Amino acid sequence: MVPTIAALTGADEFFNHQIVNTFAAVATPERAWTEKAWFTLMRKDGSLQAGFGLGKYANRNIVDGFAGVQIGTRQFTVRASRLLDSAPEAMGVGPLGYDVVEPLKAIRLTLAENAAQPLRFELTFHATMPGFFENRDVVIQAGRAASDVIRYHQAGTVSGWIEIEGQRHEVNPDEWFGFRDRSWGVREHVGLDPADLAPTGGHGTTGGNKAGSAFHFNWLVSKIDRADGTSYDLAYYFRDFGGEGPPAFFSGYINESDGRQIPILHLYPEIDYRASDRGAMRGTVTAIIAGKGKSVEERMFEIEVINPEMGFRLLPGMYGEWKGQIHGSYKGEAFLDGETIEDVNNPAKLAETYRWQIRDRPVRIREGANGGYGDMESIILGDYPGVRIV
Repeated sequence: MVPTIAALTGADEFFNHQIVNTFAAVATPERAWTEKAWFTLMRKDGSLQAGFGLGKYANRNIVDGFAGVQIGTRQFTVRASRLLDSAPEAMGVGPLGYDVVEPLKAIRLTLAENAAQPLRFELTFHATMPGFFENRDVVIQAGRAASDVIRYHQAGTVSGWIEIEGQRHEVNPDEWFGFRDRSWGVREHVGLDPADLAPTGGHGTTGGNKAGSAFHFNWLVSKIDRADGTSYDLAYYFRDFGGEGPPAFFSGYINESDGRQIPILHLYPEIDYRASDRGAMRGTVTAIIAGKGKSVEERMFEIEVINPEMGFRLLPGMYGEWKGQIHGSYKGEAFLDGETIEDVNNPAKLAETYRWQIRDRPVRIREGANGGYGDMESIILGDYPGVRIV
């Protein structure tokens, strides 16, 4: 083996190289380099929800992931991790499987029988909209690119089955909806920070502990149907680190099913959040887009939670530190873990860490006569215009 060239892989047979190395290497030595897939899959009546995530960390020699379901207030989560070089081209880890059936059209997710939780499933995501990119997410903190990542999301339906504690639930695409995203780049919350880093003098990055400070994060994706059979997507993501002036990061588009992306110039959400667990309940989102000449157009969307008790928590999926585990960290050559949380909405969970707020919240969304479904993620710390705690 030549010391300056990474291992040869099957992918190197194809004419897709972007750097002067094999597909076993990436262009940067940054240890936070990540490729990630995420899915949230929900019944339209709000009675059952599944989550799935897979991450590859080339400069950490790690593949890890999670799979889980929420039924009622109970959440079952399975986590797995392995060394990347144990199977460098396999798109899976432990009992978690990820299979590209048709690029940008269909992805099969599997959770095999396992020792961690009485849960298994086979689910196929079927795209019903194109994939849409968000704005590139770049954060420079103390001279370092703390984040430089691109992400696209996609709406779809779901088919297959889920088995929980021996009870099988058939998944009919007419009764389910879902969203997925794919991202790659330098990402937050990858491995634990070194203990000898200099203080940054603030928390302007996407990572860090924000307890005791003002912080407002909101992410929404959706699929809204018109009577003529076309669809569109209200999609936005913002992080506000104090409430003064524009958000620290903002990406907002109205994405059409023909592939067009209409930029949102300004966004104003007015959302009620439940006091006990900060779960989004209902509200409106006003989006300002460009009109003709100097004019602008105001569009208002109504949002309401489908089931107030539903919202798959992402912290047990290692979106933030959980039981000493975090995305990309070494957990052993072949690691498997999981747990059942009996009541995800217990206020005691939120008292332990504000990051318990982060969930995939199934919502209904309407604009006039048009309607559909969406997924909202949020963190609320402090007081903000438009945020109502009820």
